[in-house]
Amino acid sequence: MSQYEIGLEGERKAARYLRKRGFQLQKQRFKSRHGEIDLIAKKGNHLYFIEVKHRPNARLGEGLQTITQDKRRRLLEAARAYLSNKPASWHLAYIEITRAGILLYEDVLHEQ
Repeated sequence: MSQYEIGLEGERKAARYLRKRGFQLQKQRFKSRHGEIDLIAKKGNHLYFIEVKHRPNARLGEGLQTITQDKRRRLLEAARAYLSNKPASWHLAYIEITRAGILLYEDVLHEQ
């Protein structure tokens, strides 16, 4: 399985996980000139811009460190591009998937 296919499988797992927890998927792989957002979901009155990392051989909980300041900046710029026509309350979220399970951080701007 290629890295691309592993990533797509991770996004499918993340989407199922989110649906089971009451999120409604709005968009997958949103692309802007600033970057890509893996999943956009809504729960209640909040939008969630979600970065998905499928790391089958990693330890659960270590993946948040992969969100560098540069990655965070690109995600924020892509989220702002999405919101330019649809203002809403929002969070930048992260889902990590390993063989040990799935971990959701609903607000990575305030994590770490």
